[in-house]
Amino acid sequence: MTPRRPKRKTSTTTIPVNDVALRSAICAHALASLKHVRVKVKGGFVTLDGQVRSFRQKELLHRFVMGLRGVKALKDSLTVNPAETLEDKKVAKLVRQALDAHAELPHGTAVIHVEDGTVTLEGNVRSAEERFLAENVASHCRGVTSVDNRLTVDPLEEISDEAAVRAVSGALAYCEDFETDGIAISCADGCVCLRGEVPTLPDKMLAEELARLQAGVRAVENRIVVGIQ
Repeated sequence: MTPRRPKRKTSTTTIPVNDVALRSAICAHALASLKHVRVKVKGGFVTLDGQVRSFRQKELLHRFVMGLRGVKALKDSLTVNPAETLEDKKVAKLVRQALDAHAELPHGTAVIHVEDGTVTLEGNVRSAEERFLAENVASHCRGVTSVDNRLTVDPLEEISDEAAVRAVSGALAYCEDFETDGIAISCADGCVCLRGEVPTLPDKMLAEELARLQAGVRAVENRIVVGIQ
């Protein structure tokens, strides 16, 4: 049975849908706290370049950009330059504590290696969602500059590719507040591929998130394109 999630509404602004307005809105938001971020917009495609102090700053900027009406895609070329430099041993300890404290990850998730602030995660997880969560949690720890996610998905529940397609399809159909009718789903060896067209970037990202949550899914390849709004 497909797990059900609360319905969520897409949050978009009402600014004019053109490149100049988009760039102005993003720059005004970013420059308020991020002085070293450069923004380019062409045909609704946003490129972010420069430096931020943490992955949290990157994530918050991503959420803001994705909520803007008219954004068709986002390319992130930002690098993380922490305000403080921690010893690799300390960084590894902080990542271990963060992973073990996360309610949705089993205790002991991942073998952790750190070199010059780059965290490498190795081992097995039970789902594509756990793999995604582990990387996300590690990336937000102090002293982390990048994450190399080498975790392998080894599902507790093996299901056929056809069953995986049905599960993902059912999850997408349940989200009535999002436009998912234009999405085609295929699956090979547990790797789900999403294709088609949706009107907004949040629709595209939600489809990927829902696919990752389904039992037996090892990975998700998101080839959905965002259409003209």
